[in-house]
Amino acid sequence: MRITLDTNVLVSAFIAKLGHPANLLGLCLTIEDMELVLSQPILKEFEDVLKRDEVRERFSYTDRDIREIVNRIRTSSRIVLPRLQLRMIRSDPKDDVILWTACDGKADYIVSGDRHLLNLKRFRGIKIVSPTEMMEIISKKFPEFVFRF
Repeated sequence: MRITLDTNVLVSAFIAKLGHPANLLGLCLTIEDMELVLSQPILKEFEDVLKRDEVRERFSYTDRDIREIVNRIRTSSRIVLPRLQLRMIRSDPKDDVILWTACDGKADYIVSGDRHLLNLKRFRGIKIVSPTEMMEIISKKFPEFVFRF
């Protein structure tokens, strides 16, 4: 199962440290039959958000912490170079890179909290779901790894 996480899910995983985004990221990084599919633009946006003053001050992330977080995710993921350049989300074109990454990485799912993406429901056969929906899918496919949420 290949999964592309939207930047907002990655950020939520590290800001909240609990809940579906954090559990989902942990499962993606530990279950052998799951592959996290990301791209450099997604990782760059993730890093940029963690480096914002309000995030750093609130969560006490140092530059070293942020580098380690991003590198851990990078080394545990399949990093693709998005080649697809379709303009799909006119109201928020930055979201297009999520679609491109998932498509070029042959993802089965895109997980997002962004209504622009969730409203699509599918993109070229890739299901677009919320973190809660993805946890339900994973709990059915890998019940031994998911405790009641």
